[in-house]
Amino acid sequence: MRQSIRARLILWFILPLIILLSLSLYVSRVVFAQRIDNSFDSLLQMGAERFEERLFVSEGDVRINMHYFSVNSLGTGGQGKLFYRVKDAHGRLLTGFEGLQGPQTLTEEAVFYDTVFAGTELRALRLFIPVRGSTTGSPVEVIVAESREGRENLLEAFLSNLLGINLALGISLLGIALFAIHKGLIPLKRIERALHQRSAQDLSPLQEKVPNEVQALVDSINHLMIKIKQNMQHIQQFNADVSHQLRTPIAEISVLAEMSKKQCNDPLLTQYLQSICKTTEYAARTTQQLLKYAKTKSDLVDPSALTPQDLQPICKEACARLLNRLIKRGQELEFIAKDKPFFIRCDPIMVQWLLTNLIDNASMHAGGPYALYHGMIRVRLEQIDNSICLSVEDEGVGIPDDAIAHVTERFYRVNRDEKGSGLGLSIVSQVAQSHNAHLHLDRSAQGGLSVAVTFPLMSID
Repeated sequence: MRQSIRARLILWFILPLIILLSLSLYVSRVVFAQRIDNSFDSLLQMGAERFEERLFVSEGDVRINMHYFSVNSLGTGGQGKLFYRVKDAHGRLLTGFEGLQGPQTLTEEAVFYDTVFAGTELRALRLFIPVRGSTTGSPVEVIVAESREGRENLLEAFLSNLLGINLALGISLLGIALFAIHKGLIPLKRIERALHQRSAQDLSPLQEKVPNEVQALVDSINHLMIKIKQNMQHIQQFNADVSHQLRTPIAEISVLAEMSKKQCNDPLLTQYLQSICKTTEYAARTTQQLLKYAKTKSDLVDPSALTPQDLQPICKEACARLLNRLIKRGQELEFIAKDKPFFIRCDPIMVQWLLTNLIDNASMHAGGPYALYHGMIRVRLEQIDNSICLSVEDEGVGIPDDAIAHVTERFYRVNRDEKGSGLGLSIVSQVAQSHNAHLHLDRSAQGGLSVAVTFPLMSID
């Protein structure tokens, strides 16, 4: 499954953010734990040193006055459980808990250590306090221990507050990142919209203003469009070359066959020469239709080359070119249009190809596969709302309803016995598509075929 750039940027922002916040919490826990231990150890030491005020010598022995000395007055903050043990130089217990263990070291310096007493984890301090007036001169051992509840509660409170701050900061950063990503992807969105709104034939360069990082992409797209346009021009030139190279030998064969037929006295050979003339005529027409089909492909038509044209004189010229041919076949041609301009953006030559193919199609096939059509071919040009409709209809036999959806396909023929290339309506369909026009086929009011091509109207100021 393909992942969007937005999703990737968000993912690669969230992952480092989670790692950094987790690392921040871990480092903060270590630092806070150390600072809290130092603070509580200082309070614990202050409480232990206050035992010195309670020690005195009586009859040569060290005594401790605990009558009004409160355990909570040791100065440890009053949090958690407190334990203490005081022994003289001879190891006799003066006060406190006998089972409270001292550290493993034997040094007489103050020592902080961790121990367990009565099932409770403790942080303890052992120190030696000299007693004024003592004959032995040996100091008294004092051990003060405190449960870790106060330290842990304070650390938990710090971490809870820090976690809330980090979450708020993370959400704020994520919101800023989403906004920045959205703003950063706007140039790509503009390029996407510009390409999406274009037709398949528009190969003009993109003119979007984008940041330097995106400009390379725009340059690559424009370079590709230039190559495609050059390739299209090459194909069009190739079509023109093929047209020239094919039409000349076909015309020569046709002329030679006609000359030979006039000079030939053999009836059988004359029949063969007549067949050659018909075949060359069919080959010439098919070649011309194939070249028109290739030239009218929508992906080879540049929309920028379409110019504003009045459709009425274009249609009149196409009708005039075909009029004599239709009269010889016993057919009538009627052109109906109001005396007004019908402006559209088009290639006039292609529009003439479209109309001549529609008229030829009606002329050759309206009578059915075995009869020449004798009737009216009606060309109508009219404005309908904001569009120009060019229609051609006949009074012939029409085509079956199930064939209407297929007649614009290349080489499709309703009757395979009919002569023709099967490209006429395919060319019409391609010209309509390249001009952003709509092609509609239906039965005419007289039962024949009606073909309507609707062009978008171009407003002229």
